[in-house]
Amino acid sequence: MFSVLIKLLDNVNLEGIINSKEMIIFILLPFLINQGILSQADFDEYLSLEIQAEKIDIGFVSPLNSPIEIPGAIKGTIQANTEWVLICSAEGDFLSREGNRMPLERLAWRIEGGEWVPFEMGEDKVLEGLATEESGRPFSIDFRLDFKWKDGSGDFLSNIDFTLMKK
Repeated sequence: MFSVLIKLLDNVNLEGIINSKEMIIFILLPFLINQGILSQADFDEYLSLEIQAEKIDIGFVSPLNSPIEIPGAIKGTIQANTEWVLICSAEGDFLSREGNRMPLERLAWRIEGGEWVPFEMGEDKVLEGLATEESGRPFSIDFRLDFKWKDGSGDFLSNIDFTLMKK
């Protein structure tokens, strides 16, 4: 199947856009499967993670209304024809442009109404499972932020990455 798709892309000029035709196919795989053009059965192993939020804006936060819960902050779908694990990783504390720091642990997550887990530096296992149906396995992650008076003011930013891996 890959060789057919690569041949179809032979006439496309990719210079300066993307490294390889194989990379385009990798990017298009979830779309091709969702459209029924390909099936998970066409691959020895297949993992796909679709997240419906690139950025989460909690908005104005005050210690007076803390902690703040954001139900369904991250929603997504996992498609896999093998055992899988979803990992989240955080790089550091929240920082504001004004130089204020808020500890990463003030933000907690829970999957589908489970127990709250404070974020920590490094990796956390969020969810794991067996091969999914073709439609995938939807998931929802809630966030809870515990803002304190000593955190100061500002727009706080941090990166949290989600990675789907073979188990």
